[in-house]
Amino acid sequence: MVRMKLLLPLLILSSCLCHPLAAGDDGTKDAAPVKPRYQVPALMMVTWAEWPEEPEQQDVMAQFIKSQGFNSVEVEVNLLEMCRRNGLYARLGAGDINELHKQAAGLKDDKNVFAYFISDRRRKNSFPGFANIARAFAEADPNHPTIFINRAIWGEYYEFVNTVKPMILDYYHYHWDGRRYPDRRYIYLRSICELAQKNGIPAMRCVGAGVSLPQLRHTMYTSLAYGVQAFHFWPPWMFSYEKKDNKPVLVDGKIVPRVNVPPLAEVARDIQPLGPTLAGLRSTGVYHTKPFHPEAPGAAEFPKDHWVQATGDHLVLGTFEDGKKKSHFLAVNSDITTERTSRLTFQTSVSLVERLDRKSGDWQNALRPSKDKAVLSVKLPPGGGDLFRVTRTK
Repeated sequence: MVRMKLLLPLLILSSCLCHPLAAGDDGTKDAAPVKPRYQVPALMMVTWAEWPEEPEQQDVMAQFIKSQGFNSVEVEVNLLEMCRRNGLYARLGAGDINELHKQAAGLKDDKNVFAYFISDRRRKNSFPGFANIARAFAEADPNHPTIFINRAIWGEYYEFVNTVKPMILDYYHYHWDGRRYPDRRYIYLRSICELAQKNGIPAMRCVGAGVSLPQLRHTMYTSLAYGVQAFHFWPPWMFSYEKKDNKPVLVDGKIVPRVNVPPLAEVARDIQPLGPTLAGLRSTGVYHTKPFHPEAPGAAEFPKDHWVQATGDHLVLGTFEDGKKKSHFLAVNSDITTERTSRLTFQTSVSLVERLDRKSGDWQNALRPSKDKAVLSVKLPPGGGDLFRVTRTK
């Protein structure tokens, strides 16, 4: 990750901060949708790579990264043209934040820019300075967010949003590390995603990548169920290439890219086909079946009058609407040890349930409910998830 040099011109405190915070301190959802201030251009999967010097070899690496399920890379501006050539988004950073800011105005209409990375893990005494930085970048480039990573266990993200007025809310909570309050995993997910939604901005999460495949699946899919729409990872050095005597190994004139965290690439490839749909959805609720995880309070039960009910242990179900108010749901197995099957029962208002097929990208009929058949069985691997679309009559 690039370290920023925060220079005085952008850190001078301003007596005129922006509008009051739209969200209350309780983190509850509004009854009506909030008009988005910023929307991600896609379901963002951001990674880091070791880049060779030659442009043609950079293209080899870029295409390999895309084949592994990632669509954005952490780079400086000098590699932005490479991103344009290869259809990658750029999360831009720099050693000198003022130099990055000087270039922002010229990048405001660049469709390959995702965001500007500013800072990681600062306490609330930095927030007024961050507000000035966010405002300065927004004046130069109103189309792309600045990223400041919040450490969830400090509990300062409400104050961060209130002070900084970010265009995206980024956080990390490595809950598989027993020292980092694993019992708060759903509490942080719920409160941060609801806070982001209340303020019309996306939620982003930094995921700890040094865990098992089922743990990674669980983290990613439960995050998606709660409405997270962008991810990056720690440690970030995901891609490199083969070398011998400190020189690239070439096969048929091309470098040989390497995945340094294979389980993460497997999860990214699994999620990739769902991305175009998920990026356009708005979260309307998240529900859990009993028994709730004993170390993760904060999970909500299915309301008794909801259009879908579920039985089967360890199911997390996120419900969503698209721009046309069409309902969707993401079903997730929160058990990281065992494949599980859940049974979903639908109200009479549901006339069709479709499942998104990962191979074809098409919606395939999963259930056409009737008086005799209104139950759908969903089998999921440990930590895994599936996306469904629902046709409902009002």
